[in-house]
Amino acid sequence: MSFGEAISGPTAGATPSVVQEATAMKGIVLMLLCGALVASAVNLPGVPVDFEVDDKVLSAIADDVADRLAKEYLTYMKTGVETSAFKTLTSQLAKSHSQKDIFTRNLPELEPRDSFFVCVACRSVMRVFAKTIREEDGELHGEDSAVFMKKFAMDVCRRLNLQTEEVCEGLIDSNMPSVEYIMRNSEIDSQSFCSLFMEFSFCNTGSNQDYNWTLTVDSTGEAITGPKADTPQATGSDLKICHFSDIHHDPLYEPGSLASCAEPMCCQRNKDTVQGTSEAAGYWGDYRDCDLPWHSLESALDHAVATEKCDYVYQTGDIVDHMVWATSVEKNTGVLTKVSSRLNEAYPDVPIYPCIGNHEPHPLNLFSPEGVPDDVSTKWLYEHLYNDWSKWLPVETKETILKGGYYTVSPRQGFRIIALNSNDCYTDNFWLYHSGTDKIPQLQWFHDTLLAAEKAGEYVHILTHIPSGDGTCWSVWAREFNKCITRFRGTISGIFTGHSHKDELFVYYSDEGHATAVAWNGGAVTTYSDKNPDYRVYDISSKDFGVLDHRTYIFNLTEANLTPDKQPEWFLEYEFAKEFTGDTSPAGIDKLLDEFADNPQLMRKYWRFRVTSADPQINRGCDRNCLAGSLCRASVTINNQRERCEELRERLFLALDNEETTGPGDDDDDDDDDGGASALGLLSLSSLLAVALSVRLTF
Repeated sequence: MSFGEAISGPTAGATPSVVQEATAMKGIVLMLLCGALVASAVNLPGVPVDFEVDDKVLSAIADDVADRLAKEYLTYMKTGVETSAFKTLTSQLAKSHSQKDIFTRNLPELEPRDSFFVCVACRSVMRVFAKTIREEDGELHGEDSAVFMKKFAMDVCRRLNLQTEEVCEGLIDSNMPSVEYIMRNSEIDSQSFCSLFMEFSFCNTGSNQDYNWTLTVDSTGEAITGPKADTPQATGSDLKICHFSDIHHDPLYEPGSLASCAEPMCCQRNKDTVQGTSEAAGYWGDYRDCDLPWHSLESALDHAVATEKCDYVYQTGDIVDHMVWATSVEKNTGVLTKVSSRLNEAYPDVPIYPCIGNHEPHPLNLFSPEGVPDDVSTKWLYEHLYNDWSKWLPVETKETILKGGYYTVSPRQGFRIIALNSNDCYTDNFWLYHSGTDKIPQLQWFHDTLLAAEKAGEYVHILTHIPSGDGTCWSVWAREFNKCITRFRGTISGIFTGHSHKDELFVYYSDEGHATAVAWNGGAVTTYSDKNPDYRVYDISSKDFGVLDHRTYIFNLTEANLTPDKQPEWFLEYEFAKEFTGDTSPAGIDKLLDEFADNPQLMRKYWRFRVTSADPQINRGCDRNCLAGSLCRASVTINNQRERCEELRERLFLALDNEETTGPGDDDDDDDDDGGASALGLLSLSSLLAVALSVRLTF
């Protein structure tokens, strides 16, 4: 019996359980499904980059299990015979991971058992794909292999208990063409692939030099001798900029539907069974894993227009919701146009400057380079976005938007905006594995545009969705991006980001450790997950276009949902200068990080605002690891350069140890926020080894 016949048998034909919708799982498990990765808004908290002995042991065990699984699968594909070892191994792996976390958490912050599972799955499936697709006698090599590939992917999904039939099939169907093209036209091996994909974990053992390029940076600038300490100066004609990020409008949101479902995204169905109970989705949104209803976006825009008169509006990506297994060109473009039209209606006479988020394309996260076939190209998205954006942007931006979704524009004399497509750095973007050098052209354009701005005496704002220190931002790209920030520190007066759903900031440093720039993250209008909706307003100096101050507006979701017939009570959550510092220069913010480390109470205040004072977050509190993770996140913009993070962490722990009494929020709750995936300590190492050995010893 052949593999094709085998997987068409009882397992494949079984009646599926009630099909539940779910967002896509992170990591290579989606490559198993040929699927897209969900962009959960979390960041790397402090995972060590250099391998320790224990990491090498864990990697070796994972490789041993992955090799056995790959060999068993190849045997099964050739013969259709399921050996007892194959059944036992896949059964153990299916039980070894937590289904929801694998779908909702970012790879670097997975728990040890999930990290082990994803590493094994990545290596084994990549080996099977590489052998069966690339070798002439491989089962997936032929032109008519699409049906066979889908059967294989569905079999993997079922055996490893990844998701429901509906979710698996949706991911496979949408991602298959791109994944197949990349596999057939790339030479990357499983070790290099998984090392890059899981760059900040024990799974990273690869050293593919093709993925370690450098950018040519102009060397005529002044040598850096200290931090950038020029504090922006207020004038009588300062500007205001409104910042909306991560709207994630869900067109299927249904108030009263099930909000605490097993899937990673809820609030769309089962209204009849839960309406009126605590499981029901709130009218204005829900703290659980749900995206934004339309009326909540309208409420945010109405409040912003009535409260602050803005000269410009920044929108830093992620318009589309987290229902990534059911994306389509029609659905995505419909949401994109609806939101851009509503923004234009709210601000008919105000220039709006957007950039691309990772949720915009179909399939999710996939941004192709130029020159690939139309059926796997992202150019349809760039064409659509240009049509939407052309009402705000001059015709000169068309060339680069259609080329790669980025542009530059000068709104007024002496001021320039550069909007990047930072998905070039996103390790969840499978096209990164087609060729890492495909990601050089935009960065080179970025460098050249900054150089031209410097020569013209312009100050520059940078808009980018994914912060360069995010846990899934490729460190090589981030390193070269950071070189540009350092070189043009005198020209760059502000960086504005999204993606994390956190109200936070990031300090950029030179190789010598001097603070060179500050990035300001606008949080998210969506409530996904455990957050209050928010938007941000900046006061901008008309002299050097630096950030003088900013204000964040929110409403409390718990209170708003008690009165669904009334508009939410938006309020000013905090003003940055009053709560923290009026010195918003890079040197001033770097000094603020020192104060956070030495004053835990001040750090707790920053954390509270960072999570938008959301009730679930406040109720859980933030322990020492959570605080350290939040502080480290503010000081890391290249994930394998963590000296400043470690210094601040040590000082914070000392300050916490010296506190006379336990401060508010400093409890024993193991809520690590985005700092959850801290270094693999003895406890997590032991738990991971237990999982690894329980799998290894079964065959």
